[in-house]
Amino acid sequence: MAKLSVIVPVYNAAKWIGETLKSLSEQTYEDLEIICVDDGSTDESVSKIAAISDSRIKIVKQPNAGVSAARNRGIDESSGDYIAFMDSDDILEPEAYQKMIEA
Repeated sequence: MAKLSVIVPVYNAAKWIGETLKSLSEQTYEDLEIICVDDGSTDESVSKIAAISDSRIKIVKQPNAGVSAARNRGIDESSGDYIAFMDSDDILEPEAYQKMIEA
């Protein structure tokens, strides 16, 4: 089974990040790592991510450099066979990545 690295750039996303990570945790495709790249948030984003108990979630912190830099940092930190990007306020259907990998 191919491993999927999901990169989530995070900047002041405390309001949404819980629902975003919940939708990732509920994916039917389970061989994935979730790399949350905190891009210098000044809100409770990091503590909200850290409070989620899913061993697949990794938090990487960096000074604010913008979404492109955060995505690139996520790529550098990834170990998957495939890479997917998800914004910190997005939600996916449970079978989304299963269907993508099968395709």
